[in-house]
Amino acid sequence: MSDASDRQNVVVRFREAASAPRLDLFTAALVISQLIDPAEDLAPAEEEVDRLAARVAAAQRAGEPPDCALRRILFAEEHFQGDGDSYDDPENSSVARVVARRKGMPITLSILVIEIGRRAGLSLTGVGLPGHFVVGGSDLPPGRFLDPFEGGKLCDAEELARRVSAIFGTPVELPPEVFTPDSTRSILTRVLFNLRRSYERRDRVEEALAALDCAEALEPGEPSFLRERGLLLLKAGRSEEAIRALEAYVSAASGEDRDAVTKLVDIVREQALPSEGAELVSGIPAQTRIFTFEEARLLLPKVQEITSEAVLRYVRMGESGGEGEDERQGIVREWAREILSLGAVIKGLWLVDFDSGAGYYCWKYPEPSLEFFHGYDEGFAGRLPLQ
Repeated sequence: MSDASDRQNVVVRFREAASAPRLDLFTAALVISQLIDPAEDLAPAEEEVDRLAARVAAAQRAGEPPDCALRRILFAEEHFQGDGDSYDDPENSSVARVVARRKGMPITLSILVIEIGRRAGLSLTGVGLPGHFVVGGSDLPPGRFLDPFEGGKLCDAEELARRVSAIFGTPVELPPEVFTPDSTRSILTRVLFNLRRSYERRDRVEEALAALDCAEALEPGEPSFLRERGLLLLKAGRSEEAIRALEAYVSAASGEDRDAVTKLVDIVREQALPSEGAELVSGIPAQTRIFTFEEARLLLPKVQEITSEAVLRYVRMGESGGEGEDERQGIVREWAREILSLGAVIKGLWLVDFDSGAGYYCWKYPEPSLEFFHGYDEGFAGRLPLQ
């Protein structure tokens, strides 16, 4: 059986799980593990989680406080830890591999902690922060969150704000609502968006599309998936399908990026970009780089200069068609090539992101400075202010 057939079989099974009356977080996460490796044997992970939960339960019966038993067994004795060396590896999105390797990214480690805790009788929740993920719940000390990437450390909101600020390289403001527990569907969507980005960075577009297929099953009818599908299809060279998806997004969307996507769709539909079109719209060229905040901030004046000049030339052309339209498309092509050559990401017309490795610093013309960021799964509409 081909790799494509294997992936589609996993997508079908995930859709079945997503449509079940009760969506089980750990079971669905295990299916995602087979999206990464269809041959993955899931039984060892199930057995190990049962074994670890039994140890936590036994420690509680012996009188140890629940959160102390959980943290001691998983982190002090079993040495679960964050994978800082190969954070973006697709394997870190596989809970089965994380169980076997004892390391992973924050969200998959959190899923394991939640599931082991659940089987041991603890009430725990997932809390998705920008660029980070932790565990909350009533069986933790009041006002504290367990950070599995940091060896099970218990943190308060201020500590986590400092942690997120360190990830993004600049002080960020975390409003109280970001500490609200995430739903099972939003947790799984975030896992799949992380996986999609991991595959995109490796130019493994078909695998990225399979991850998006699964994400769509969690939120049927969500317009943003149409945009993401269109961008991925363009990168895969499937232009006709891509245009249909992007046009459907424009028809359904009401966000601020709708007009930007409309203009880019026009460019591709008119075949003004026969060779570079996919790169322009996807914004994920081979030279895409990871930026610290300081690097993005220092590069922004160049981005502003390039964009301001392009916008001025574009506006001067007016709104007429014919030869003027051809010239305007040429202005957009030139702008796109210059922005992409800097390693930035184009998400729409005059809309530029800088990949931080945990999400995006986001800039839209004519904003005076770099003032917003958002996670990979949140998009432009989910921007939060930098302090």
